[in-house]
Amino acid sequence: MESSTISLPGYECQLKDDGVAHSRIKIDSATKDLASLGYIDRKNIHQLPCRSHDETIRYRNNCAFQMIIIDGKRDGLLGYAMRSEQIAIPLNGDYFPIATRRIQQVMKLTAKNLNATTTDDKRVFRFPLLRTHLSSVSFVSSWNDTMDCIVTLNYCLPIYVDNDNKAELLSQAEILCTECQITSLILRSKKKMEVVGRAPPYINDTLYLNRSSDDDKIHVQMERQENDTLLVPVYYRKPQDAFQHPNGNTMIQALQWMLNKLQTIRASDYSNDQTMNLLEMYCGAGAHTIPIAVAGLFDNIVTVELDQRLVEACQVNTTTNGCCDGDKTRTPVHVFAGDAGEWASRCLSWKQKHICIPDVSSKQYWQSTSFQVLLVDPPRAGLDRNVCHLASHGSFEHIIYISCGRQALLKDLKELSHAFDILDCTITDLFPRTSSVETLVHLRRKKMSISN
Repeated sequence: MESSTISLPGYECQLKDDGVAHSRIKIDSATKDLASLGYIDRKNIHQLPCRSHDETIRYRNNCAFQMIIIDGKRDGLLGYAMRSEQIAIPLNGDYFPIATRRIQQVMKLTAKNLNATTTDDKRVFRFPLLRTHLSSVSFVSSWNDTMDCIVTLNYCLPIYVDNDNKAELLSQAEILCTECQITSLILRSKKKMEVVGRAPPYINDTLYLNRSSDDDKIHVQMERQENDTLLVPVYYRKPQDAFQHPNGNTMIQALQWMLNKLQTIRASDYSNDQTMNLLEMYCGAGAHTIPIAVAGLFDNIVTVELDQRLVEACQVNTTTNGCCDGDKTRTPVHVFAGDAGEWASRCLSWKQKHICIPDVSSKQYWQSTSFQVLLVDPPRAGLDRNVCHLASHGSFEHIIYISCGRQALLKDLKELSHAFDILDCTITDLFPRTSSVETLVHLRRKKMSISN
């Protein structure tokens, strides 16, 4: 049981409060907001709040903390703090209950080692160079608690002044990395960065897909049972310094909803000899892309992502999982770098020109191609205006919209409602004990009425 004395700075619901009730109340509030639009019947809004205390903690796989002196002494004991309204508030503990178990484990070991003294002199710290000018620390872990954890130590002054100083610093860092069971330890200051452990630093992750014969649904899970041969693994490599879904539990809920929604669309709207292509905007490292491709639900998947680090990661994940033209059981994925708004504008331009582009590897070919499904998972600010315009005036029959921005979603759904019906949506708890939710929406193009 987590200690209720540990502070959660900036969180609406503290450990002493009922996290399950808080989850239910905020999802009820989000449901009312959606229903107030008048475009969707409330009975078609499904809720997935947290059902137990354990679901409200140990979920966050990236956390950052300020490092402060906690005993008031010069060169005293270091402790973790979080800023709220420009004030550093101590956690009052050596771990963060909201973080994954893997991060909590590493947090405890890191604090213990940074505050450890030598056996010969209790006034001398074991890792003096790693403590000096340390201003903050961040942790990133896999969704799966048994895998990677990367730690970054940030310094307010240069991490070394000469080669001798650098050698001793790296020696201390290697020991800390080993003793704290860290995958990669990054030391960073202005214009200087050093990495010990696995380099370059990246996060590995694995999810498993299971097509159940009992209910014909696709199930997603983090762990594989021994001798379970029905599970299909999905492998990820994610850059540690770029965006990744911060809650593995919500990620799995969204992915399972999405896969089964797309499987239903395929079965009900498209026969085996009909082409079904997916355009995915804001694809990231392929968190959604790769499982959809592994499930083989489409003929082609085209993804667009602005962040070059995520583009490269998505390309690696596509190759690693065999989502290329060679494997007929998996959908080939074509990954492109670009701004979603600019891509949408080009698609509309090619549509007006009615030009056929022969080169399948080119952007222009796919920008002039028809897609039946649009998948979007935009930032909190919502869809680019051009993306909304493309959705309404393009060839899409279905839209799958994953939203982390409540107000932006309401704005976008109002815009899309002119061309699409909102069939159903599901609201999940994105960050338990905060106000954030994630909303999963399925829209279908309105049927055109034919007047006599």
